[in-house]
Amino acid sequence: MNLQSDLEGPDPGYTRPGEPTIADPVAFLRRLASSGRFHRDSGFGRLYHPGSVSLRENAANDSLHIVVHGNHISAHVDRVSPLGARPDQPTRYSLTRAAAHNVVGAGQDLVRLLRGRKGDHRSHLDCEWISDENQATLDPADLLDPSAWSVHVEAKVTGSLDETRLRKAFDTVLGHRPSEHEALQVVDCHDDDGVDLVRGSLLGEAVAMTEWPPLRARLAHHPDGDVILLNVNHGAGDGFSAVRVLRSIADAYATGGGSGPPLDFLAVNDLPVRPASAPVSAVEAWYRVAVERVRDLLANPARIAPERPDDEPGYGFHFVQLSVGDTRRVANVHRQGTARNVLLAALHLTIGEWNLEHGTPGRRIGVLVPVDLRPAEWRDEVVGNFSVTARVSTSRRHRSGARAALKAITAQKTRNKRFRTGVALLAALDRNGLLPLWAKQSLIVLQPLTRNREVDTAILSNVGWLPEAPSFGPEAGETTDVWFSSPARAPHSLCIGAVTVAGRLHLTIRYPHRLFGADSAHRFAESYVDHILAVAERRW
Repeated sequence: MNLQSDLEGPDPGYTRPGEPTIADPVAFLRRLASSGRFHRDSGFGRLYHPGSVSLRENAANDSLHIVVHGNHISAHVDRVSPLGARPDQPTRYSLTRAAAHNVVGAGQDLVRLLRGRKGDHRSHLDCEWISDENQATLDPADLLDPSAWSVHVEAKVTGSLDETRLRKAFDTVLGHRPSEHEALQVVDCHDDDGVDLVRGSLLGEAVAMTEWPPLRARLAHHPDGDVILLNVNHGAGDGFSAVRVLRSIADAYATGGGSGPPLDFLAVNDLPVRPASAPVSAVEAWYRVAVERVRDLLANPARIAPERPDDEPGYGFHFVQLSVGDTRRVANVHRQGTARNVLLAALHLTIGEWNLEHGTPGRRIGVLVPVDLRPAEWRDEVVGNFSVTARVSTSRRHRSGARAALKAITAQKTRNKRFRTGVALLAALDRNGLLPLWAKQSLIVLQPLTRNREVDTAILSNVGWLPEAPSFGPEAGETTDVWFSSPARAPHSLCIGAVTVAGRLHLTIRYPHRLFGADSAHRFAESYVDHILAVAERRW
């Protein structure tokens, strides 16, 4: 027996008290089908998904489409629904809308393939309901290394943080739930080099989603002020969520109890599901592979030229803080682009110039940019990974100067917003009670699921503005620095994290030791800052 056969079988008629949730998928999906908000395909509609159970939301646009095949559950949003609604009549298929649905859907698929499939899995729900716990294991070869899942955030205070009080703050933020591992460890560091070692060690640890809590932390006592460092599993939270965790810990420490409810990690739930690719035909699989190979042959992204690399595994970190004046110049750029576009254009120019200096000019540069899908009202309520990565590319022509680079970046980001379906999917899943399934999809990223074969040049993640630095209270002193960096998905990818705190832009350069030595990372960072200011001022 499986979900599909249970749905197609007779209704036993027994219902638990209250509205069913996705934890009881058969009752939940039957409730959707009988609610009047969804149309269950039969007859003509089953031509789209033969041999499956198909439910379509009764909405003309941005309609949620759920398909159950065996134990596999998939969902996506149709920009144009094939259903035609008539007043006081049952919903039925419309030939005109079905034709428009097919044309729009085919166009979206082609654009997505030509632009690259980075983050494509975030615009679809694809998971498998596990009826046998023995099926829950994954091949270790499919798992990414720990650095690919470590969202890094840290803060430094001018004073000292009390270990007992900090542990109490952690306990409050995590809802007094028993920990399955020691979430917080305390170390003494005599200098900055000691903190660097602690940071590298922490972010090289694997934080399991199957254990609570899905994070690890270090309190580093330092003569010039203590540092708290967090490693949050990327499946449990993106950069925005990691900053929220830090702010909650600081608030609980300062007030002795916190001012809000415990953090709810949406992906850490007991639903027995795992990510799974939807079954595809041999023709569709061949089509996808062919388009991707042509795209990558025509526009394979350039790698950053290494300088004084080391065979040591892992990553180094270089930190840059702009003054209030320079930050204001970057953030107050008018006409073309926003501060995010300025940072992105400057990064493309920096990489292009760096490669030219090292004898590897030309070629396309591709930078992945995580984009936040959460509605504004979710920013401080739900902790999860609600980001989708979009690729922004430039050619040598686009990098002829600051104006050209900024114009190309702005145009691409506008197109990305137009074709992005993840926002609509998130809203549709939330209003229909399926969001917990999508959150579990963040548990692990499988190579066959994402088609993430090619390596982009760099990753730039900007979590935006914090009006004030997280405060641990007057006894801890002022919070002077807040640093953030995104996970590193490849052994030669450069990751840059940006956060603006109290009017000052903080940049974290997270680089593989196999790409840069420490001095080289410093030189690259200086060049990047120069390009940021140059783009902001339109000096070229």
